[in-house]
Amino acid sequence: MKKYCLNIITLIIIGSVSLSGCSAAFFGLPGLFYETAESLSEMDLSESIDLEYDYSQSDIWSWPDTDDYTPTFDPDEEYTYETPEGAIDGSVTVFVYMNGSTLETEAGCATRDIKEMLEAGYSENVNVLIQTMGTKYWSKSLGIASDRSQTYIIGEDGLELIRDNLGQLDCTREETLREFIEFGTKEYPAARNILLFWDHGGGPAYGFGWDEFQPEYEFLGIDKIVGAIKQNNMHFDFIGMDCCIMSCLEIAYALRDCCDYSVLSEDFESELGWYYTDWMSALYKEPSISTYELSEIIIDDMIRTNEEDHLKGDRSILALIDESRVDDLWKAWLDFAYDNQDALLSTNFSQEMEGTGKGRDLSKRFKAGALLNYLLAGDDDEESEYYDYLYDYCVTDLMGLAQIIDSDTSQALIDAVKNVLLYVNATEDDQSLTGISVTLPYGDYDLYGDLKRMLKNCGFGSDYIEWLKGFCSAETGERYNWGSWGDDFWGDWGNFEMPDYMGEWDF
Repeated sequence: MKKYCLNIITLIIIGSVSLSGCSAAFFGLPGLFYETAESLSEMDLSESIDLEYDYSQSDIWSWPDTDDYTPTFDPDEEYTYETPEGAIDGSVTVFVYMNGSTLETEAGCATRDIKEMLEAGYSENVNVLIQTMGTKYWSKSLGIASDRSQTYIIGEDGLELIRDNLGQLDCTREETLREFIEFGTKEYPAARNILLFWDHGGGPAYGFGWDEFQPEYEFLGIDKIVGAIKQNNMHFDFIGMDCCIMSCLEIAYALRDCCDYSVLSEDFESELGWYYTDWMSALYKEPSISTYELSEIIIDDMIRTNEEDHLKGDRSILALIDESRVDDLWKAWLDFAYDNQDALLSTNFSQEMEGTGKGRDLSKRFKAGALLNYLLAGDDDEESEYYDYLYDYCVTDLMGLAQIIDSDTSQALIDAVKNVLLYVNATEDDQSLTGISVTLPYGDYDLYGDLKRMLKNCGFGSDYIEWLKGFCSAETGERYNWGSWGDDFWGDWGNFEMPDYMGEWDF
């Protein structure tokens, strides 16, 4: 009890300075202090909350019932992608699907990232479209409405409103994403297109986005994302997700026909997320910059900002994935998975990997977020209801499995992972992960149910889906001594050489 009281006192002291992108609960304190800080600026915060706001759902579309959802695309159908008619040579359109949700309401994270985008400047050749959604309270500093969704473009004069008649859209609906892409490609056709998702992430089972106007169980599934893209007959240069735990084989495989590359995080992200100024400045300066060079900036900046900020930063990892090689990785994984079924079922590898340096202990570097999570966890033998673990989402590092389980198929999986991951970087305290994971639903029938629906809708094989069900009832009693595997491996990871075929874009 004494330790509990001490924890609560300390929690009150530091509650104002700690917030994790997807891995911590929100207690109101962060939002309270955020609002207090805004009130000290040039704006009048007292006028920023209108209790008369009507948060009713938009009537623009007739939304389908989630329970009756069926995919609106055929995963086996072949699609042909062409440069949109009217696109100017050298032009780029960046689609930012931004659901501010609790991250904005509690700490103004979405507003801060938009300001980072604005600091990058402006280019006539690059259109940055931002659709704001799912947030009951947007910071007043940029004038973004809270009672309705809006679409903005970054123009010569800053953030310019271009659509204000959308009503309160539901970001978790396939139709919302489909219409945003349709609008952007029609009004701002470009030779090169980039799609970014901004909000919470829940891996392949729980997808993207928690809209504050919708029930907690609603989310934009990966199958819906793929459906929205294919209905527009679109193909993106790269798809980036500024979200937690989305660098999963299942997600990369589902996106393989939608983009050339993806930039995804295998771990939870801190409230800092991506840093937008430098890479957007580079894109403005040279719209033909290669995806590899652009992704290096994105990845290195995210790691740098988390290493340097001991208040808001946290463990972080980000990877550039070559979608053209994901098919080979999927085949290598299937061979490995079926060949090592008994070994995989004997140990909860998601939970064991969390123990390689990703548990409740403090980080090697002090930061308020780590301290808060430690305090919330309480005694070592108690689980915290306020802290999310990687194994709660059954995140299992692919390279870790291939390194630990010695079999005839291990080396092929190792080689396939290395071929897919073109560039990876991580903070010093996050090197027990290597860039991409797979989802094995150890003891979790609920997660399996959501995962099964997504896999089925995206055309994954029924044999594999049925094989996964065995993990729900697996008796995982065996333990592995992981030692310092993660650190040893990262010593040889290094930087990837840029492949010959990844030169500058030729418009």
